Amino acid sequence: MNIAVIGTGYVGLVAGAMFAKVGNHVTCVDINEQIIAQLTAGTIHFFEPGLQEVVTSAVAAGNLHFTTSIADAVPGADITFIAVGTPSEESGAFNMDYVHAAAKDIAAVLQGKKHIVVLKSTVLPSTYTEVRKILGSKVEVVSNPEFLREGRALGDFEKPDRVIIGTESEEVFEKVHSLYAPFLKESDPAMRMKPVSAILTKLFSNTMLYARIALVNEFAQIASAMNADTVLADMEEIRKGMGRDARIGTAYLYPSAGVGGSCFPKDDRALREFSKEMGLDLPITFAVDRSNDVHKLYMPQKVEKHLGSLQGKTIGVWGVAFKARTSDIRESASLAAIDYFLEKGARVRVHDPKALEEAKEHYGDRVTCCDDKYDAVAGADCLVVMTEWDEYKIPDFAKLQELLRAPVIFDGRNIYDPAMQGFTYFGVGRQG
Repeated sequence: MNIAVIGTGYVGLVAGAMFAKVGNHVTCVDINEQIIAQLTAGTIHFFEPGLQEVVTSAVAAGNLHFTTSIADAVPGADITFIAVGTPSEESGAFNMDYVHAAAKDIAAVLQGKKHIVVLKSTVLPSTYTEVRKILGSKVEVVSNPEFLREGRALGDFEKPDRVIIGTESEEVFEKVHSLYAPFLKESDPAMRMKPVSAILTKLFSNTMLYARIALVNEFAQIASAMNADTVLADMEEIRKGMGRDARIGTAYLYPSAGVGGSCFPKDDRALREFSKEMGLDLPITFAVDRSNDVHKLYMPQKVEKHLGSLQGKTIGVWGVAFKARTSDIRESASLAAIDYFLEKGARVRVHDPKALEEAKEHYGDRVTCCDDKYDAVAGADCLVVMTEWDEYKIPDFAKLQELLRAPVIFDGRNIYDPAMQGFTYFGVGRQG
């Protein structure tokens, strides 16, 4: 099948590369000439495990191409995917300018011809109606939300737990479904539903997970408050006990330094603003984002409480990406912590295996970016672990003791044993 994919971010490039991997002819479009030049030269512009290899192989096989021109991609395509960004406005609402622009460009190229356009971007219910109006009655518009986790996107695409195809047409459903068929051999989790139901499934799912994590982090703060004088509660024990309840389970029950990334906070805010437009009062939806913002200060305030004034102190930070296996730093809890340290007059030294360039671009010379994780803690008053990268899980603790000015670890991901010898340890809802 011939496929056009508009947008080469996480969603667009992963989808395009994976469809090309199984033999489809895919043309990815982006208005950013620099990104297209990089991709054409064989370099992808963000880190996602395994994606570089898939892109390289698909290009070599002649199945994957890149262009800045929608006119070069859409006319010969059987299906066109819109996978452009929907960034947040200051209010929290989605900015749909890129989606509308892509739809208008597609309409100009199609000139009233029949076609299938799939909305892969995360959008609002109203967007579906607006895109249909732009494209005209001869174009079938399908809602096909993505459920890819950054850092595990290829695995999620190859073995999806659901493929949601929102369309009123059985014929169109079958055609889009056939595109996913190579990835659905072991089971068929494809679901046909109304287009708006598909859109809301995505928004509701992300907001549900966001609320779950925010609530667990609030529980961790309660557990931590019990440990003012002696260790009375351990959130690790508590979450395991909660997880034994089949109604609760263990997924997304891990306390952390806060939720980041481009999906959960963003989708919750957009849903909040959309509900306001409909005149609805949804207090839980409104509270989740505020809870996360408050919790992002939990770890840096722990550091301040232990060290006293942060003026002139040196803080070593391991991890800038919002989670492991990605270079994405958007809304990372690490950024909130680093900003807090800088505002309080501390010097900050950071390391991240994949997001160091993003950190340099974000902070410039306000922080010291270190290529080696041990350089980040040299002479520091403490180590703060903010991302659960594998290479942080079993460090040389003896070396850490030598390099740190004081053997103090603040573990924002609970990856260490609080009983380890030779360190003062602070976790999330654990000791300290």
